[in-house]
Amino acid sequence: MRRWMRPAALALALLAGAGTTGVTTTPVALAESAPPPAATLDPDLAAQIDELARAALTNGVTGAVVGISDPVRGSYLQAYGTADTAGTPMTPDMHYRIASVTKTFTAQAVLRLADQGELSLDDPLAEYVPDIPYGDEITVHDLLGMRGGVYDFVADEQFLARYVADPLLPGWSPYDALEIIRAHADEATPPGRATVYSNSEYVLLGLVIERVTGRSAQQYTTAVIDDLGLDETSYPTTAALPEPLSHGYLNTDSELAPADPGADEPRDLTLSNPVVPFTAGAVVSTVPDMVRYAEQLATGVGLAPETARLRQQWTPLTSTGVRAQYGLGVLQLGNWVGHNGSIFGYSDMVFHLPEEKASVVVMVNAADGEAVPATGLWGGIVTLLYPGSLPTW
Repeated sequence: MRRWMRPAALALALLAGAGTTGVTTTPVALAESAPPPAATLDPDLAAQIDELARAALTNGVTGAVVGISDPVRGSYLQAYGTADTAGTPMTPDMHYRIASVTKTFTAQAVLRLADQGELSLDDPLAEYVPDIPYGDEITVHDLLGMRGGVYDFVADEQFLARYVADPLLPGWSPYDALEIIRAHADEATPPGRATVYSNSEYVLLGLVIERVTGRSAQQYTTAVIDDLGLDETSYPTTAALPEPLSHGYLNTDSELAPADPGADEPRDLTLSNPVVPFTAGAVVSTVPDMVRYAEQLATGVGLAPETARLRQQWTPLTSTGVRAQYGLGVLQLGNWVGHNGSIFGYSDMVFHLPEEKASVVVMVNAADGEAVPATGLWGGIVTLLYPGSLPTW
């Protein structure tokens, strides 16, 4: 299955194993707001992180940005390498596609509508989107938790070939994704049986938002982002990124679209159509904004307390390796709470460790939506600073 926005933890060596059907229903207590971090990270630790980051500049990755906020260890914000193959220095304020982290904002929007009484999490999907396999049984709650059993449209070979050939996909709309879902009705499964990552479920949630609010999903998600005070985070309506920006490249070790052996540089995938990932992966941000957001996401800012607790009722995504569980548009990786993602040109990790009130965010500027290069760098930093925070099953 291709997953430009599948959680990176499932795609790389940080995790192993397949999805299970178990359910954990004990809610996680919400962390209090962290105090201001210490001024700077210890120079020896910073030097080790620098070494890890420089080692990550490989396989098409020309640049990376690391952001750390820790009330005890200190803060750190550093860019490495270049933002493009022309040699423009990478800077911490550069915009990039956050890929699957978009799903956290989509979930925030839906949960906010539930708090306002505009919808119920028990509403059937068919009330909002017709003719989806098992649509009378699938609930909004199922979609939020990746338990709807909906076929992931990005796994369709014809779609994938078109998308790899031209990431701009002129004329694409979310309704094209619906046609793919309906064409693969025999690959859908009844809801509630397992937690299986599907980008389709978050495209469907975008259409639910539109039906409930009478606004475009882009407009409503933008309002949610604005309410969180994330000034450098946006949901674009065109293929362009805000300035300053990092170019994004195809990782040269990609199995999805192998690099041309005669090419001197990795393929530039900076421009891509945001309507394709839609509410599953269209949002753009910066590492400083995501460092702030990591704590907001993990502590339920903007939601009623009971809704925030419900959001962190976890179900397992894996059965071996580092513990990975999914809530309602939020991922628990070991003891970390957040999300991650990969899309053409970019991959990132956005996570908060409640017990330490610490956040670690990493972005790198190469990915193919399958491999997720940011995971290795993030995992190295977390293992260095917080040993024991990635328990296994």
